[in-house]
Amino acid sequence: MRDFSDQTKFFDPDSFAWDVHIIGAGGIGNMVVMLLAKMGVQKIHLWDDDNFELRNGPTEVAYSEKFVGKPKVDVAEKTIEFLVGDHCEIIKHYERVTKKTKLSGIVISGVDSMASRQVIWQAIKECFLDVALYIDARSAGEEIAIFNVLPSDFEACEIYEKDWLFDDSEASQLACGARNIGYISTLIASIVAANLTKFEQGEELKFFQSLDASNLHTMF
Repeated sequence: MRDFSDQTKFFDPDSFAWDVHIIGAGGIGNMVVMLLAKMGVQKIHLWDDDNFELRNGPTEVAYSEKFVGKPKVDVAEKTIEFLVGDHCEIIKHYERVTKKTKLSGIVISGVDSMASRQVIWQAIKECFLDVALYIDARSAGEEIAIFNVLPSDFEACEIYEKDWLFDDSEASQLACGARNIGYISTLIASIVAANLTKFEQGEELKFFQSLDASNLHTMF
């Protein structure tokens, strides 16, 4: 039995009833799963068709050669079992989301291509009555962008689709070695988790959040 009494002012897992779908079990998604599980979310759908590579280790919670070649969703499940026991059930989907995938509740995207985001958005549009909140978390080097989209807000949906679902050719292209580092994934996951708690409390979320993490050392 886990005791969440110290955090219930911020988030009470016993009253949290939303489905949670996390798409992408890489650096961002892996960290989000870890934080939500530690917060007491009892069931998380995790989608990814990729396998763990050693280069993934520095930006993901698990970092062991024994995981190399194993599905990322299995690695995430083992990590969560180690961190929180059986309190959080990881519902594993060894596949990519398609336009026909049934999503519901709170959907969190941690994918690394615009093409994948476009497919996820099409899936959400197909079942928008079942999706309460879509969080699209992005990073390019040390630049962070997070979109909090309510499918019921047609104006926000139109802006998101028209202005922010551009092609991969228009996205920032970074050299290998400049794509990610652990503190960026952790920072993004923290913002996503905070957004989920504020949404659960009925607070309005900003549609667009951005941060240049290269300036973090000057903030204090």
